[in-house]
Amino acid sequence: MRLAVLRFGVLAVVLVAGAVFMAVQGHASARTVVHSCGLTDRQFISNYAVELESVGMYGNDYVHGAANADDVIAAAREAARSVRSSAPFDPSLQTVKRFGPVMFLDYANAVQAREDGKPARREMVLAFTIGERVQAVLREAQPALTAAGCDVSDLL
Repeated sequence: MRLAVLRFGVLAVVLVAGAVFMAVQGHASARTVVHSCGLTDRQFISNYAVELESVGMYGNDYVHGAANADDVIAAAREAARSVRSSAPFDPSLQTVKRFGPVMFLDYANAVQAREDGKPARREMVLAFTIGERVQAVLREAQPALTAAGCDVSDLL
């Protein structure tokens, strides 16, 4: 009898804790995102644009035979390091900061796999999928960021 009451008590605590967790999660997702455009946000946007351009340029040169794999890999790894070390305040730009380095590193891994004669499809698909997600975040935030004074059109 005592064991059954104890089990019922534990079950009740778990259910109440779960309900509270779900209520808090639902409330948190209903909050409005407040965008900012401070100095660190503008610096991040500028830096991210440069890194995208750099990796894109080396990648294009690699595909056309004008750059070697080591150049592309080094550019992608440097881009990941640079983006990771930035400090945007805006929540959407923080999401870009979180996923951008992973995208660059997956791209570097794809180039390395191709250079090693291995399949690069998985890494390339990951890089492009993450890139699409980052662009979706930026597209959604663009009107509010523009209104705050940050232009992210070069990143799209």
